[in-house]
Amino acid sequence: MSLKHAKTPSGEPIALKGPPPYRCEDLLSFAGLSFRLPSGDPRLEPIHFGGPSDSPPLDNLVGMVAAWDRENDWLDFLDPNAPNHHESMLERDLYLQHWKDFLPTKGRVLDLGGGIGRFTSWLVSQGLEVELVDPDLRSLWRAVQHAAGTPGRLDVHWATGEHLPAIQPVEVAIAAEVLCYTEDPQHILKNLAEALVPGGILLLSVEARWGWASSLDVAPDTLNALLEDGVVHVPGDRWIKTYEKRELEALLEDWEILSLVPTHYVSSGPFEAAAGDMDLQKILAWEAKLRTHDQTRHLNRAWTAVARAPQSG
Repeated sequence: MSLKHAKTPSGEPIALKGPPPYRCEDLLSFAGLSFRLPSGDPRLEPIHFGGPSDSPPLDNLVGMVAAWDRENDWLDFLDPNAPNHHESMLERDLYLQHWKDFLPTKGRVLDLGGGIGRFTSWLVSQGLEVELVDPDLRSLWRAVQHAAGTPGRLDVHWATGEHLPAIQPVEVAIAAEVLCYTEDPQHILKNLAEALVPGGILLLSVEARWGWASSLDVAPDTLNALLEDGVVHVPGDRWIKTYEKRELEALLEDWEILSLVPTHYVSSGPFEAAAGDMDLQKILAWEAKLRTHDQTRHLNRAWTAVARAPQSG
């Protein structure tokens, strides 16, 4: 699953200096390559390359693979030329603002479901060592490209939270918009607790129940999810569990919740269009107002949380 097993599409090994995680400066010659890795989850290969599978497909991954063929300029939002680059960077900065008191200044970080490197690119730019795990192979190609040349160290793994690779323990794990895309989040939390040092920190976010339905990117014909079980399911495109506060607190009952903040009211949320052009300070100011107003406080698009791992792992 690691970059040490990377091969070209024709099957030739790709040589890298030293053991993983690799110095990002040494990834410059690797950046831009389409590589293959061993899959850490048996569900991944058939979705990317075809062939039989004994497991139900991962709808979110099926949708992502299809989306790369029709809107790749939007998916690689770390590219300054991407049409959604500015908005996506503001959203990343909003997350970092919520997590600012818990972000590491040194050590190792696991970025689960890190995609093209939204947080990984920032972490390695700070000189940190990052283990990036994602089920989408094309996203991993872009993540390496965006991290190459920065001061940190990086290894990437083609896997899922249900099948985390065996890595050395990390002090901090990020699972942004991950637990809401799986039907067994407790399994993933157990794996994250085992990947963290005892008492390590988890930075996470999930989709929120009530603000989701009026967001610009809501899927049509999914209104039943709002009033029923909160699960948005579009076969072959997406599966999302939206959370109320009490549900997220119950999910994290074995963890020590250090922060739980309703967020994303004007950033990818229901008030995005009404807000107009925003910078981070304006976003934070509007969030503070909407979070405390009786008529809007429950309309957050996301929950952002910080939790401390159980001491027993």
